[in-house]
Amino acid sequence: MKDSHWLLRPGYTGPMVCPFCRISSMRRVVAGEKEIDRCLACSALWFDYGEVRELTEGRLAADAGEETPHDAAEGLLRKMHRRAASLSCPRCGGGMGAIDFQTTGIAVIRCRDCHGYLATRRSAAAISAKFRFAREHGETYARLGESLAGATKRRMELAHGPAMRASDVQIPLPVVVPLGDDGPAVTSFPVATWLLIGLTLGVYLFARMGGGPIALPGGLPGLPSGAGFQTVSLMDLLFSPFLHAGIVPLAAGALFLIVLADNVEDRMGWLPFLLLYLACGAFAGTAHILWGKPGGYAALGSAGAVAGILGAYLVFFPEVSVRMYGIGKITTVPAYMFACAWVAAAFLIGPGPFTNLLNPSPLSLAGNLAGFGAGVMFASFWRAREYIPADNSGPVG
Repeated sequence: MKDSHWLLRPGYTGPMVCPFCRISSMRRVVAGEKEIDRCLACSALWFDYGEVRELTEGRLAADAGEETPHDAAEGLLRKMHRRAASLSCPRCGGGMGAIDFQTTGIAVIRCRDCHGYLATRRSAAAISAKFRFAREHGETYARLGESLAGATKRRMELAHGPAMRASDVQIPLPVVVPLGDDGPAVTSFPVATWLLIGLTLGVYLFARMGGGPIALPGGLPGLPSGAGFQTVSLMDLLFSPFLHAGIVPLAAGALFLIVLADNVEDRMGWLPFLLLYLACGAFAGTAHILWGKPGGYAALGSAGAVAGILGAYLVFFPEVSVRMYGIGKITTVPAYMFACAWVAAAFLIGPGPFTNLLNPSPLSLAGNLAGFGAGVMFASFWRAREYIPADNSGPVG
């Protein structure tokens, strides 16, 4: 081999057949802490489930080298689908399908049974280059998120007086919000994401300038908890995510959109993403009306809709690192751990004087979980559509 960082695994007994070359030319080599299979003829790489992180996290160097016949369709997902139809998984013999690797615009082939990845040499080099940028600039985006959180905290201190100012006794904010992520770079400007942020901020400022109480189109101050649909209309459900009773829930919703929504929109497209946001907000509002505590808070705000965005992000990018603030601590965790922290906070953070000050119109636990579940469900259906079966007869369920 030309690359000195590749080491043949000692005692390896049998080579795997390269799906491209159709000969036993795959050799298991050590890269980072994993053993990766590489074709000696065409340099294609096979990653078992979880091994691709050796490439995305920079422990495996990938060189594009000279173009091979297998690279001719690089980046053309439709052509890659046709190529994948004639291939079988070298690990389990299952069917293969082409996918856009984490919305990077780089086509790789994936086994639908064991979830391994087959990447041409140039595909691997392109993925390595994409994620190198995210690694090198991740701290910059994290610092930006922290500065936004700091600016929000200063505005809260000015608005709410000594109760929110620093003192000898630290009072952590009872919220869990994302501050930054290491998700793949988006390939297009997130139009719908910034439209939602701008619209929500505009509605909030307009309501404050009016001086009167915030109300839904039907005149209600919010979605009534556990009261049923007797006085609530569909317009109330759709408008509720755009009305906020305080700056803190508005800022928290905006952070979820800034950090997480751009990747979800890039994965789905702006119109499906916008429909997802509205649907999750409606599902959350419906659950609040039907199963919230009777006589509880009349809910306003985007909590249910952004919970749906979190659910979709969890489906699409479960292992992407998310920098988060939670109950007085800033840390970096995988997306699935952030989702767990958010769910735990939804259960544990209850009504109280301090909580009521931050969010005067909170969504019930049932509403939060319904919005999150709706996002997981819709994103799972969307993800299933991305995998086309070998006979191209339709999406895989």
